Amino acid sequence: MTTTTSDTVTTEPGAEHKPLMTGRALLLMNLGFFGVQFSFGLTQSAVNPLFLLIGADPEQLPILNLAGPVTGLLIQPLIGAISDRTWHPRFGRRRPFIVAGALLCAVILFLFPFVGVLWLGVICFWLLDAGNNTSMEPYRAFISDRLPKSQLARGFLTQSMFTGAGAVLANVSLFALQKVSALQEEAGNGVPYWMFVCFMIGTVCILLTVLTAMARTKEIKPTDEELAEMQAAPKGLGPAVREIADAVRSMPVAMHKIGVVFAFQWYAMFIYWQFLAVSLGETVFGANPEQGGPAWDDAIGWSGLQNAAYNFVTMVSALFLVGFAQRIGAKRVHAIALGLAALSLVWLARIDNQYTALVPMIGVGIFWASAVGIPYLMVASMVPAKRTGVYMGILNMMIVVPMLVQTVTFGWIYEHWLGGKGSNAITLAGVLLGIGAVAMLWVNPPAEADESPIVPLGGRRSITVYDRVVVGSDGTATSLYAVDRAAEVAQAAQARLVVVTAYRDDDDSPATGAAEGVHRDLYGAAAARQALSQSVTGLTRERARYIEQLLVRGDPAQALLDTVGNNPANLIVVGNRGLGASQGQLLGSVPAGVVRNAVCDVLVVQTSALDEERLFSADDKPSRSEPTT
Repeated sequence: MTTTTSDTVTTEPGAEHKPLMTGRALLLMNLGFFGVQFSFGLTQSAVNPLFLLIGADPEQLPILNLAGPVTGLLIQPLIGAISDRTWHPRFGRRRPFIVAGALLCAVILFLFPFVGVLWLGVICFWLLDAGNNTSMEPYRAFISDRLPKSQLARGFLTQSMFTGAGAVLANVSLFALQKVSALQEEAGNGVPYWMFVCFMIGTVCILLTVLTAMARTKEIKPTDEELAEMQAAPKGLGPAVREIADAVRSMPVAMHKIGVVFAFQWYAMFIYWQFLAVSLGETVFGANPEQGGPAWDDAIGWSGLQNAAYNFVTMVSALFLVGFAQRIGAKRVHAIALGLAALSLVWLARIDNQYTALVPMIGVGIFWASAVGIPYLMVASMVPAKRTGVYMGILNMMIVVPMLVQTVTFGWIYEHWLGGKGSNAITLAGVLLGIGAVAMLWVNPPAEADESPIVPLGGRRSITVYDRVVVGSDGTATSLYAVDRAAEVAQAAQARLVVVTAYRDDDDSPATGAAEGVHRDLYGAAAARQALSQSVTGLTRERARYIEQLLVRGDPAQALLDTVGNNPANLIVVGNRGLGASQGQLLGSVPAGVVRNAVCDVLVVQTSALDEERLFSADDKPSRSEPTT
């Protein structure tokens, strides 16, 4: 019996070198989300009131918020695609973008409250959103890059917790500082000093947390092959745009379904952020921005407390949502969360007591915990690891497109259909979230090929008996055909696909090569590595994620048998041709040896289907399309 030794590589960058992170290290890695979300929390709760203070009208708020959707639409996918192809020996792949975005946010947060004219405030808002988007998308990809599969759920859960905590501090600061009598005076531009202090806190917070997280968390160096691929990839804006377009074309169906839900979800949330203070002013405080005065200041401060309340609920509920998603499916959890938020906002628009108005924030907080965690975890678990950055950017495009539509359309809707009432706007937001909840149920369950092995999306797999699907490949067309069939079985079973390429020592190389189309022995690790790379190129270019590659020195049949071991829950896929097979033979020596000795199931693929002479020489035989490799 031939003894085999293995040399393992992987399609996931650095996956074999991804050690488990300690709880402390995982917290430090996610710490920067606290600062980034503090900045984002200020854009949610403070920027729109600030616009009103420096002369904006309520019906102008949607168009003034155009910065968020446009910068998110342009920046996040581009930064994602560029960071996927970036590596610096000192600074890494994602960290340069995260730090650059944080520095831009800090500068704008410091300058923002000094603005006294509306057009300059809009420019600052655009720059602030550009910084937020530059940091946020690579940060989410950073988590996926750094963590092994077993810790991905915990990583995104921790992100949700810090997201909630940062927003809580931002909104509590708005509420608490507004009550400090010494800060009630207004600066020359009409902005109260308590708002200055909030923005200064945000400046310190984002610098401290992001720089600490990036300094204490190192990125994993890509393999030599990955570095060579990055260096060979074209640079610049054009290739990045083409990469985005290619990723969209090969996007999993489940991501399209998420986009349908996001169309309603994010249109509604943009309405909520823009008109919460206006609605509370009408129903609770009897004030409006046109009149201003202490009552309107109270409405602004209480809206900050409302947002702090739902983000506090987010911190707590994030601890439980991933577990629920693993039990009942992510689509059901998110649908329930959307439904809770819908009921909460419809109720909120009719409450006339400020303390009672805090109760609906429980439903909004549960929804927000789901919105900022579960969709990203779903996407991270269903797309190729080497394209995580671009797919996170595409997911953000699904968020900002409905926001962009809202900024263009809702000003007219607010003035002409809703009677210029903020409470009607909040009611409409609740209705849209309810439609999103129904859409979440309607668009699922996903196709079995799109089901996530980390967090179930809601579907059922039709093949449940295999944990791993093992297939051998020597790089020939017939072996690639077998690899393609093995990948289809692995997707249906949610099983890990293991591609094995065996090779012999260079000294054993014969003078003549193998016949065309049959198994060829490979000699030397370099030739085997090239054949292995060729075997999975098509799979990794599309959407297959959980692929293990093995280079094994020794006999091909024995390499397959040793890979599966004694586990009957594995499946071996082999082509019928194999070493020594000729026309008329049922099996070559490799598949025959596997069938005789395997303790698990063996699937024999009719790789002789690639023999075009046999396929097309007889008119009575059905034609077959070329297989995808």
